Amino acid sequence: MTNRAVFTLEVAFVALCFAMYIWRLSRRRALSFKYTIGWMSVCLFGIFASPLVFLVTPLAKTLRLTPTALLVAMSTIAVAVILIQLSVSISGNQRKMETLVRENSLLRESLGISMKDKKSDEA
Repeated sequence: MTNRAVFTLEVAFVALCFAMYIWRLSRRRALSFKYTIGWMSVCLFGIFASPLVFLVTPLAKTLRLTPTALLVAMSTIAVAVILIQLSVSISGNQRKMETLVRENSLLRESLGISMKDKKSDEA
């Protein structure tokens, strides 16, 4: 087998193992449906793109990198994009939580006042 064929099989194998791990997390309900679909699409991209590794070699030579270094760089960029998306999602959840805490506080205050009024009427 050539180095390219071995590399193609390695990429496909790693993507397949990652897909199985995501599936396990999904079955345990550790990942929401939205994130399961996102990660599974990344895995499927890795599986279906693995035969196209031969396209990476000319690009890597142009950039004076090895194909492995180029794929690591591309993977690092993909992870950075995913982390930014997760940060945006977490920020949105944090804003929603702060709004919920404020609304809960106002509701408690409103109910506390009405409870005091009823108690004073009964006495």
